[in-house]
Amino acid sequence: MAGYFGQQDGTAAVYGLISLAIVLIAWATVSARAARYSVTVPVALLLAGLLLAVGDEPAVRLDLASPAMQHLLQATLALVLFTDATEISLRRLREAGHLPLRLILIALPLTVAAGFLLGVALFPLAGAWVLALVAAALAATDSSLAAVLVHDRRIPHDLRTAVTVESGLNDGLAAPLVLAFLAAAVAADHDRQAGQVLGQTVREIAFALVVGVLVGGAAARLLRAARKRGWSTARAERLAYLAIALLAFEAAHAVHGNGIVAGFVAGMAVRAVDQDLPEAHLQTAHDVVGLLAAGVWFLFGSLIPQVIGDVLNWRIVLYAVLSLTLVRMLPVAASLIGLRRFKREVLLLSWLGPRGLPSVIFALIALQQLTGPPAALVAALVMATVLLSVLAHGLSAVPIAERWTDPRSRVPAAERT
Repeated sequence: MAGYFGQQDGTAAVYGLISLAIVLIAWATVSARAARYSVTVPVALLLAGLLLAVGDEPAVRLDLASPAMQHLLQATLALVLFTDATEISLRRLREAGHLPLRLILIALPLTVAAGFLLGVALFPLAGAWVLALVAAALAATDSSLAAVLVHDRRIPHDLRTAVTVESGLNDGLAAPLVLAFLAAAVAADHDRQAGQVLGQTVREIAFALVVGVLVGGAAARLLRAARKRGWSTARAERLAYLAIALLAFEAAHAVHGNGIVAGFVAGMAVRAVDQDLPEAHLQTAHDVVGLLAAGVWFLFGSLIPQVIGDVLNWRIVLYAVLSLTLVRMLPVAASLIGLRRFKREVLLLSWLGPRGLPSVIFALIALQQLTGPPAALVAALVMATVLLSVLAHGLSAVPIAERWTDPRSRVPAAERT
């Protein structure tokens, strides 16, 4: 994997930031027109990164192995999980009914298991922990890749809410699994005892839970009290909620906990304490996440020639296709048994499981710690699946929305599942 981690001087990072800034400005000038053709931000950024990375002398080539890059990627994921968690209110859970709970409690573990079994079937020589890592990383969904459908009022409200809630929770719930499987895979890669490494990972997650609850809960109570007394301003609170995520992340690291999990738990604690938190007060955190996400998609595109181009074969392509279809669809369909949903609704929920930003960051974090064939396999499988998902879900969102008709008023009950 040396090709991914070659040492660069500061000039490479400067050129990378200049390229990203130019691409973002260019995208802003055509974004509305591009949306008509289902061209999304991830598609535009990864294509830009890809174009600038091809050839013998790529314009963009960053050092993933640097401590600064490792810390930045982990902080980005913590912020993503924090903002996702703050969007899940009790009101939204009530609106979605049993759907999100079934998707999380039944479909998520079944998806991880199905992804693992598929990996064993297609890659029998690969390590079990590596295949489990890939399965868990790809179980996380990113509803932003299908934002057109999620916000389209022609789609039933409970389905859209269920997809949003699932996406907000399952990436955070998948994170401990990914971290545990990664720790075990690294241990196996270095001939160490997996049990000892897993024990350390469990302790890190436990510390993260405590830090996330304390930081998120205490800060949310303080800000809510200040807001009720008129002591704070909306602008100051927008910065404060971003600071909560950063504080939880860094505080967890300070006590040897996991900052990624702490960020997610802090977001849940904030929303649990302050159910009436205005969405506008989280806008700064969302904007920062949007900028960091743009950088990750750009980086993802620049890595495609190195990661996928070197090892792409029919097994990797088949894994990606099945991961987006059967591995997702069968568990979702199984989780909805007994709810008497229309077949079209079951199919839509099954399809609306895009693999996006969390999966990419999981893979990049794994690349920083694994070496040799395990690293190459994780990178190729996750990135091939995400690349296919970005294209398939992004390009299919508008056609599905335009062709959707609510079946509830005209389809016989016999067609419900």
